[in-house]
Amino acid sequence: MKKNDYFIGECVDMSHDGKGIVKYEGFTYFVNGMITGEVGKIKCIKMLKNYGVGRLIEINEPSIYRQAPRCHIYQGCGGCHLMHLNQTGQQLFKTKRVKDCMERIGHSYVEVQDCLMQDDPWYYRNKVQVPVGYNQKGELVTGFYKQRTNDIIANDHCLIQNNDSNKIVKRVKELMIQYQIEPYDKVKHTGNIKHILTKKGFYSQEVMLVFISYRQTIPHIQEIVDQLTKEFQQIKTIIQNINPRHDNVILGDQEIYLYGPGYIYDTLLGNKYKISLKSFYQINPIQVEVLYSKAIAAATLSKEDVVLDAYCGIGTITLSLSQHVKKVYGVEIVEAAIKDAKNNALINHIDNVEFICDDAGKYMIDLVKQDIHLDVVFVDPPRKGCSKEFLDYLIKANPKQIIYISCDVATQARDIAYLQDFGFQVTYCQPVDMFPHTSHIENIVRIEKA
Repeated sequence: MKKNDYFIGECVDMSHDGKGIVKYEGFTYFVNGMITGEVGKIKCIKMLKNYGVGRLIEINEPSIYRQAPRCHIYQGCGGCHLMHLNQTGQQLFKTKRVKDCMERIGHSYVEVQDCLMQDDPWYYRNKVQVPVGYNQKGELVTGFYKQRTNDIIANDHCLIQNNDSNKIVKRVKELMIQYQIEPYDKVKHTGNIKHILTKKGFYSQEVMLVFISYRQTIPHIQEIVDQLTKEFQQIKTIIQNINPRHDNVILGDQEIYLYGPGYIYDTLLGNKYKISLKSFYQINPIQVEVLYSKAIAAATLSKEDVVLDAYCGIGTITLSLSQHVKKVYGVEIVEAAIKDAKNNALINHIDNVEFICDDAGKYMIDLVKQDIHLDVVFVDPPRKGCSKEFLDYLIKANPKQIIYISCDVATQARDIAYLQDFGFQVTYCQPVDMFPHTSHIENIVRIEKA
């Protein structure tokens, strides 16, 4: 097989990122947009030592789970991976992905529950950040980067972003054109506006708008702020974030409040939260309530339990747990997040929680040394999972249950394999579709001593 050759192949599986896997003459090809069981005509577009990359030319035998993508830029945009799969197909893909990771990486054969899908999987993202640039015609555009490039695919209406953000970003682009405000050029390091970012409270309907700029000042910014706040009453704060860096880090360190207090509020499982620009807050407000409710239900909690919430962020899980147990310790290494968490506890008049800025693993051992036994530990780490050091501390703390929530099931399974060597086992596994139409999954496991 050579580059530009054609062949008829059958898709035998799908990769972790939703690509079709085709075996042909003993060689593996990855083909975008192909679904398990489909047969189609494929063009070889790249040949590497261990695998090839193919382009699907036509489908001879389509899957029963195939649907026409609703998005007109789906083929080029890197934001969604599974829009050609219907809801049932996405559920099967995500459930299988978790099962494969549990077995192949985690060496755990727990029964994996069907992935919990969102009833209406559109316009769900409460946080939006879009780059600004020029297209080949020299027109100012907002949209999304084409996969593995710095080229922006223009799009004013994303089907997975909330509608308020779509409208506000489009209006900001129009005002930038009106006032001749240039976008930042990554190559030349000229221009000014790098990204437009919004956050929206699902229950409060409050919106935060952020201009991420390369320079200290934005021409005509007061006129723009006045116009936007007049047109969009839901905008409660506007921030300028200044980022003079030349890398891919989106947010800078300096913030200027152009309008409002610099934060918005929203509600999650009955508790009110103050959300600042750099606060971590789950991007799907409907499914996060499903996720947290299932995670809390997975733990057999009592009013006498003492619980640790590791990687607690601004305290969303900690405060959600508080009504079910005697005491919750929330631990987070990021000082600003702990400040927000303490404030959120005060806002909600919750007094059986304690927030600590520290390494979660080391703090666990400090509690053990004080003869404070942890009944349950909740763990919701970043995508990279838990460090070996943290897991060693967790083993020493010896809680009766560990509830491990993860946005990367592969690193979660890796950590499970390590814990199993010390007598722990997974007794419950529930995927939740927090990110419809993408290949990403949130997964809950309960881990107990065997």
